[in-house]
Amino acid sequence: MNFSRPARFVSVTTAAVSLFMACPALWGAASGDGGAVPLYSAMAVGMLFSGLLYLASRENSVGDMDAREAILSAVGSWVFASAVTGLPYFFSWAAGSFLDAMFEGVSGFTTTGASIIEDLAAVPPSILLWRSVSQWVGGIGIVVVTLAVFPMSDAGMRLYKTEVTGPFHERLTPRIHGTAVILVKTYLILTCAQVVMLLFGGLGIFDALTLSFSTAGTGGFSPYRDNVGHFAGTYVKWVTAVFLFLSASNLTFLYSLAVRKSLRPTGENPEMKFYAFMLIVFGTLISSLLYLDGTCGSARESLTDGFFHTVSMLSTCGFFTADYNEWPASVRTLMLMLMFCGGCSISTAGGMTCARVLVVFRHIGAEFRRRLHPRAIVPTRVGESPANEGVVSACFAYVTAYIAIFTAAIAIVGFFGLDITRAFSGVAATLGNVGPGFGMAAPGAGYASLPSAVKIVYMFLMLCGRLEIFTLLAVFTPDFWRK
Repeated sequence: MNFSRPARFVSVTTAAVSLFMACPALWGAASGDGGAVPLYSAMAVGMLFSGLLYLASRENSVGDMDAREAILSAVGSWVFASAVTGLPYFFSWAAGSFLDAMFEGVSGFTTTGASIIEDLAAVPPSILLWRSVSQWVGGIGIVVVTLAVFPMSDAGMRLYKTEVTGPFHERLTPRIHGTAVILVKTYLILTCAQVVMLLFGGLGIFDALTLSFSTAGTGGFSPYRDNVGHFAGTYVKWVTAVFLFLSASNLTFLYSLAVRKSLRPTGENPEMKFYAFMLIVFGTLISSLLYLDGTCGSARESLTDGFFHTVSMLSTCGFFTADYNEWPASVRTLMLMLMFCGGCSISTAGGMTCARVLVVFRHIGAEFRRRLHPRAIVPTRVGESPANEGVVSACFAYVTAYIAIFTAAIAIVGFFGLDITRAFSGVAATLGNVGPGFGMAAPGAGYASLPSAVKIVYMFLMLCGRLEIFTLLAVFTPDFWRK
């Protein structure tokens, strides 16, 4: 393995993340809120690190990467970019320690939204803007952004597969650079559209930007302790819910809809149908339970909160409008189930993705039919055509690995003193990149009081979930380093 090629790629991605700090830093300088100096300092450190890494690997081209080098490039990019993301929290004292700053950085960049900052009102608005910007960058993926800016021939598809979510990695153009450009453009259009809608609804530019960045990245960070519940009325909640649904949809599918100017492709996409089915069924159940229990004051409020939290959990965003720890146990159970499912392939959502869940369910159904008709040839169908055996095997392998890591992580954090409720929901929230968990002091900042060892475990789980498990775990296998 040639380590200089991954090093050069990491230098480019960390430089890109550092440059994204410029806008929040300018905001801080213009407003004088005290956040400009920490942001400029973090940007300088990030650029210095990137420059030194680039100079050390300048004689090599990333276009000739093999599979192992592509994996190491993706993992290195996410680890070091997450560390750079956390520097502003350390320099601004928004985080109590370097570990807490790194936790906030990893959480933001992986679009998890688990926070250790308890007093958001004491943090400069420019730093809070950076929190949301980091989720926006991490949502589309720093590797995809890099591929969109720097065309790569042979290594492009390998890098693309290491980061993009889901079992399907279809391309929209012959070259992966073109596909990456289309994904970024679609992402930009969704973000800008939500900003305009929120401004139209009466929000200020700061609130519209922070909410839209976190929504597009399905991250869940908000500049307010009560999150989306800070905004009165139902307009902001429904606008956010609609764009959460779109952001967790397959971005290539959304592009196809726009090109064909028809909703007909929806019926041809089994994953999107399953995704919409999950939203309707769980949204109706949660809304009904909230209304029957009297948790919400009216049917309208129950419907709003029910569907908002359904799409928030299904998209693995983690936005909330109320402290759902006080809600009925039946509602919390349904919300916990949604954490595991996640959104669609090639989206900003985490979790197992609807595609994998659908493939597993269809394969189980096919296995039942094989038992009833032993001589029949019963393929596993996903849509009109039979699913590729390699895809079915990969989906089961992913679900198995997910359950194994989930179980091991619960045992580890339980060893450090967490009760079963906090351990179970915390692992589910971080591995699924959801963020807020049940049994915390508050949905928004319940991770601040956790032991340092638990925070380290949760950071690993966040990266593991965002990199689709196998990409990250591959670097810990002996075969990866064997010549």
